[in-house]
Amino acid sequence: MRVILLTVLSFLLVTSNAYGMKVPKVDLHISQEEYAISFLPVEKGEVAVLHLASGNHYLINTGAFKDRRQLYYYFNQIHIDSIKGLILTEKNEVDETMIIELVEKFGIEEIIVGKSLETLMPKRVSRFLHTVQEDQTCTFSDELTMRALHEGNEKREGLDFSFTFFQHRFLWLSSQSSHAEGVLLSKPLKNVNIVKLPVHAKSEGMSHRLLKHVDPQTAILYRSKERLLNGEMLEAINEAWIDLYLTGQHGLIAVKFNSRNYEVLTFDQEDGVFKEGG
Repeated sequence: MRVILLTVLSFLLVTSNAYGMKVPKVDLHISQEEYAISFLPVEKGEVAVLHLASGNHYLINTGAFKDRRQLYYYFNQIHIDSIKGLILTEKNEVDETMIIELVEKFGIEEIIVGKSLETLMPKRVSRFLHTVQEDQTCTFSDELTMRALHEGNEKREGLDFSFTFFQHRFLWLSSQSSHAEGVLLSKPLKNVNIVKLPVHAKSEGMSHRLLKHVDPQTAILYRSKERLLNGEMLEAINEAWIDLYLTGQHGLIAVKFNSRNYEVLTFDQEDGVFKEGG
């Protein structure tokens, strides 16, 4: 049974103290026994924030140092002034300068990476490293756990993992190789509600076989309308009655979970997306 609420948020424009920009503020109102994931519509990379009821935040990927104005714009928008941990998913998402700045600026205490990324981490942050391998878990709270499902270092591979919260399960896919697909097909994933799709090129997408195996209700994609998946993939998503959300179309996307259900929150892209020189 699907329990999905789509809410278009309205925002109050306030003056940000970052770059003197006008920033629409977002308050997800995370209460006890809730958590949320915000997918940030940065121009390059796949960046998200995991929000815990405790007030702690975990950043998934960082974006590039040269694009940090975008990242800090969205941090300001969703009230991020400290970050407890960082999760890095693949080689393309590793920017040493950005990692060091975030550790120093936001007090990061833990950096979760797959074993294959360990050697790519700056020596200055080595004491914060927490490496994971396939089927290892990390616990964020009594109700929220992360499980590494696959950790690859070949082309179009990275860390594929899931968050489980009560009966809900969110799946983050980084890999898009035949080897990774074989590994994921061997995992029990039928209880996945939401999946972040991997896209390494315009002509690629999640295979029909894997899509059927996961059978999600909702899919998130870091992509704009102008760079959609191939037609076959879109047809498969539509035929499976999967609700598709794109950061390039919806702007900031947040999924908020409680013990009973979850809701997908979006807002008008033009009202809240970072604009250079804004």
